[in-house]
Amino acid sequence: MNRIIVILCLLLGTITMQAQNAFVGQHRYDGKHKNEISGYAIAGNNVVVSGYGGFGLSYKRHLSDRWHVGADVQQQWGKQLYSNDVQGGYRLPVWWGDIYIDGKLMYNRYNRWNANETIGNLSLTWEMPYFYLRVGESYIHWKTGDFGYTEPLTLTFGFGAMIRPRTNSWNIGLFFRNYDDFYYENWNINWGLNFYGRLTKQMYLFGELNIRPAGSMSQLASKYETSGKLGLKYAW
Repeated sequence: MNRIIVILCLLLGTITMQAQNAFVGQHRYDGKHKNEISGYAIAGNNVVVSGYGGFGLSYKRHLSDRWHVGADVQQQWGKQLYSNDVQGGYRLPVWWGDIYIDGKLMYNRYNRWNANETIGNLSLTWEMPYFYLRVGESYIHWKTGDFGYTEPLTLTFGFGAMIRPRTNSWNIGLFFRNYDDFYYENWNINWGLNFYGRLTKQMYLFGELNIRPAGSMSQLASKYETSGKLGLKYAW
């Protein structure tokens, strides 16, 4: 009996090591391209401003196969929203995937409402070949005119599933989450579809369709929103 248990443990260990060696996550450094830049167009509709559109730019630098830093900017018309952030993170290889520990500092300016939002977020993401899970906490400070308030603890959570392993050159998936590129909320959950496809060894096409139903604890002026995103990522 003991011999059978030892053999099973060895087999499990071998399978685990093979899975780790074979799996290269969607966000993991591939060993060749330390820099990533992406740009996208976004368009949508919500009950406050009706139609809107905009664009975003992102940059990521892989300092090593574990550490990365980056920055993002976004401009939206209709909402009259300008956003930017800086971020960094660490990748910890685990069984059949990676755990990412990420920190982000973000600023949003809503010119239409003369409002400013400052957010600090710390999150933990477990990315596997077909799924990812994300949990974290956000510090949110909102100010408009002479009035302001702070939410010291706002839960971050998200889940996504892909139809193919992340090592494939194209993929389609589903997600739900209470955050997006430039906001974190309480219980206003986003539901959507996303995809990516490799055009060359260094360039990807990506996009998503996002539906955000109304919620009673929204941090944004918008209470209902549908949006789409389409962009390109280049790595070198």
